[in-house]
Amino acid sequence: MDSVAFEDVAVNFTQEEWALLGPSQKSLYRNVMQETIRNLDCIEVIHVKLKMIVNVEKLLARFQIVL
Repeated sequence: MDSVAFEDVAVNFTQEEWALLGPSQKSLYRNVMQETIRNLDCIEVIHVKLKMIVNVEKLLARFQIVL
């Protein structure tokens, strides 16, 4: 699985583009970007937990421990 970075999913506006957005569009942008950050955080937590599970399973198999 390839890693996903914030830069891969972020939408970046130039100052000129940002100035053209209305207040509701800026608010929507902030909300979407906050949700994106939360989703990426969740994916990272899941990825770390899966890696831990695999490592524990390898350790259990190495020492022939059956749960």
